[in-house]
Amino acid sequence: MSELPFKTPSNVQGVAAPYDDVENLVEMLESNKIHTVISTLNPPTPEVHAAQDNLIRASAKSSTVKRLIPSEWGIDWTADDEHLPIPWKLLKSHSRDLLAQYTPTALEYTIFLNGYFMDYFGMPHYHSYMTPETPFVDINARKAAVPGSGDDAVVWTLTKDVAKFVRKMVESREAWPVFSRVAGDVVSINEIMRVAQEARANMPPLAYQGTKFEIIYDSLADLRAGRITEIPAYVALYDVFPREMVLEMMAGLGVGMITGLFDFEGEELLNERFPDVSTVKMREFILEHWNGR
Repeated sequence: MSELPFKTPSNVQGVAAPYDDVENLVEMLESNKIHTVISTLNPPTPEVHAAQDNLIRASAKSSTVKRLIPSEWGIDWTADDEHLPIPWKLLKSHSRDLLAQYTPTALEYTIFLNGYFMDYFGMPHYHSYMTPETPFVDINARKAAVPGSGDDAVVWTLTKDVAKFVRKMVESREAWPVFSRVAGDVVSINEIMRVAQEARANMPPLAYQGTKFEIIYDSLADLRAGRITEIPAYVALYDVFPREMVLEMMAGLGVGMITGLFDFEGEELLNERFPDVSTVKMREFILEHWNGR
């Protein structure tokens, strides 16, 4: 194996995976006696999804791998264009189709749906391993580009809380559902703005008299047409992703929020299956990392 491009903790064994070669991947999985594969491959490029497809094929072929969690993490990326007009979602759909070819006896899998990651609203004051991708409300710049009315229910979950549920599922001997939904908190964009303004002013809501956020509301029609208001948080991503891809993605996610794709109401949640798992709430998270800043 080639040398890893990053350091791993002393209690973690790291090996470089040959994602371009299924047979070598099988050998790697079996030689390390891997039972459960958890994929976090990113970003959503053809090369990355080709790597995940090979990982799925190798896992199904391996004599040691019995379970797999693909790199989906968020929402149902296979939703139709009415709910999610993002072209690269087709890459996710291909991985989903590939997984469906294998019976539970060959490879058991579950797809984690956790809404949007909460981490982004704590950055840069909160340490996260996520690439900064603050959606719609730029707390630092006091600017917001709100999808629709801003009142739609949205599920947000901290990555550390997602990890708690992943561990529970890995340790569980019960059969895995195709979808594992978790919800750290359910908060609208407008609620996030109110808490953010309170935090930046370091005053209670009723006494708040500081400078309010600059807010622009993007209509559903505009977002479906790919027209979205650009905020500084998006500009900061252009060194990582092309500008067109960032704006296209955020517009599509805005459509998803307005049309209910980020609202898990009525769906079975792992929160109910594992009531001992506590989750961070959006209000306390924003206040902790932005209060008075």
